[in-house]
Amino acid sequence: MSLFRKLVASAAACSALALAGMPAQAATPEMPVDAQGSWHLIWGPASHSPTKYWATPDFVPQSSRLGGNFRCWGGDVDGTDIRATIVRTRDKHRMNNPTYLDCDGSFKKVEITNARSGEAYYMRLELKGKAHTIEAKAYYFR
Repeated sequence: MSLFRKLVASAAACSALALAGMPAQAATPEMPVDAQGSWHLIWGPASHSPTKYWATPDFVPQSSRLGGNFRCWGGDVDGTDIRATIVRTRDKHRMNNPTYLDCDGSFKKVEITNARSGEAYYMRLELKGKAHTIEAKAYYFR
């Protein structure tokens, strides 16, 4: 057996061993897999043309753990930052206390564990700086 074939066989064996311990469900690149459950997309992905504020449509989680991914582009050039607040629809209560993050095109994550299953929420996305295109999506964990 040639050295190349031995290397390929060795790499395949290592990959099989590494994958043997992986959970069966898949995760999105933004939301990790936990051993006891998985993330389920409930809204999005959707985007909004360049703006400094976007209140997404409502989404309804099926568990108390609710998360969202969001991003904007071009802020790394002009210093624009973004933040996302998860808001309970019925009384406009802010469920988290967000900080501003770089608007650099990479997905950011927001997560709460005190949501109520079956109750409506939305994300309030705010930019500090110039208007940019925003993309967002929401998940629940179960």
